[in-house]
Amino acid sequence: MIEAKDADVQVKGGLRSDQISGVVLIAIALVVVWFNREFPVGTLADPGPGYVPLLLACTLGGIGLLVAVMGARSQSLADTAWPEATRALIIMGACVAATFALERIGYRLTTAAFLVFFLGVIERKHPLTVVMVSAGFSLASFYVIGVLLKVPLPRGPWGF
Repeated sequence: MIEAKDADVQVKGGLRSDQISGVVLIAIALVVVWFNREFPVGTLADPGPGYVPLLLACTLGGIGLLVAVMGARSQSLADTAWPEATRALIIMGACVAATFALERIGYRLTTAAFLVFFLGVIERKHPLTVVMVSAGFSLASFYVIGVLLKVPLPRGPWGF
C-alpha cells in the first residue's frame, strides 16, 4: 500500500530533480570516456594512463544511472524551490573571474583574493580569520603543489 506522502509525489508528472541529476552525471561520464579514448587503457596487470579515468567514468556513469532510475520518487523539478540560486550564480561568477585572473596575477594572489571574497564577502567571517586563512592557504598550497610536487603554477607579472 502506498502512503499518502508517496501518493502525492507520484501523482504529479514531469521531470524529477534526481532524474535530471542522474542524467547530468551520465553525461559527464560520457564526456570523460570520450576524451579518454586518446589514452591507452592497458590491462589490469599493466594499466595505462587511461585506465583509472575510464574506471572512474564508468563508476560515475553507473551511479548516475542509479540516481536517475531511483529518482522517480524525487520532488518534481517544477516544485523545487531555488532559495540559493543567487548565491550559486555569484559563486560561479567568482570561479570564472578566478579562471581569468590566474594567468594574469598568479596562483597565490588569485587564490588569496578568491578566499577573501568567499570568506569575507559571501560568508562574512571575521576579518582576521579571512586574512589568516586566505594568506595561509594560498602560500601553503603553492608550497605543496608548486614546490614539493613540482607542478608549474602561474606566478603572475610580479613573480609572485
